[in-house]
Amino acid sequence: MAGKIPIRNIYYLLCYAWNRLSEAEIVDVSGVDSNELADLFGTVLINGMNHLLRRGLDQNYETLEAELSSIRGRIDIDVSARRMLVTHGKAYCHYDELSVNTLPNQIIKSTLRFLAGVPTLDSTLRGKLIGIYRSLHEIEDVQLNKFLFRRVQLHSNNRFYRFLLNICEMVQASWLIDEKTGQYKFRDFIRDDKAMARLFESFILNFYKLELEDSDVRKERIQWAAKRGTDPDLVLLPGMETDISIRDANRTLIIDAKYYSKTFQSYYDKDTIHSANLYQLFTYLKNLEPRGGNDATAA
Repeated sequence: MAGKIPIRNIYYLLCYAWNRLSEAEIVDVSGVDSNELADLFGTVLINGMNHLLRRGLDQNYETLEAELSSIRGRIDIDVSARRMLVTHGKAYCHYDELSVNTLPNQIIKSTLRFLAGVPTLDSTLRGKLIGIYRSLHEIEDVQLNKFLFRRVQLHSNNRFYRFLLNICEMVQASWLIDEKTGQYKFRDFIRDDKAMARLFESFILNFYKLELEDSDVRKERIQWAAKRGTDPDLVLLPGMETDISIRDANRTLIIDAKYYSKTFQSYYDKDTIHSANLYQLFTYLKNLEPRGGNDATAA
């Protein structure tokens, strides 16, 4: 069953799917004995934030405005005159200042608070999350939503942030509202076959891309082997796209990366492989044959 997958295995599936293996090596999850997803995410964020705090949080220029006794940046003449600040030896200024109050830091801080509220979270982890949250007093809280993550812009020097933000986005996506009670609850996506299927497929694809550097590894659209490629009836046929195609100098492999909580289907009290998957693979291979070369004997 999907619920029995070791939680650390899920972590490495995610790291491969996100192509974040080097960043993942920085975060130690060997001490995670729980099988709760919230505990895994909590451990990653705690260890990841400890790494960032030792290195120094990323900063960016933030535009501020204030009444100042010494000129800084640009003077707002209208506001200064309206408040008669000159008579008091002051001016109203707009100026830029380096600040840790950046969007990535805001998202991470808000996720720490978010995750600390999960009822099933280990109490020790909850205390550590709250401790780190309180130490980030210079950073504002934000309302987490999926659109917020799209606004983040990172540069090559803060790649580790992308890894932590992937975790934050996963936490945000798992935090759902209960329509009956109006309370928020944490949804364990490990028990969601569709979510796990997407993760498993991404893991397999990136695993082979990283491990088979001399091979061409990608998703691939396969055309129907029709007598005439311009036949208008072809639009009625479903599209064919492989989960993973692997090509090297000697062979072509087609992999159908399927995930099920139950490996076999039951038919008349007999366990069998999911037949639709076999038919799909057979169709892919038969329509590759006319290309010739290694594709003619694709497996």
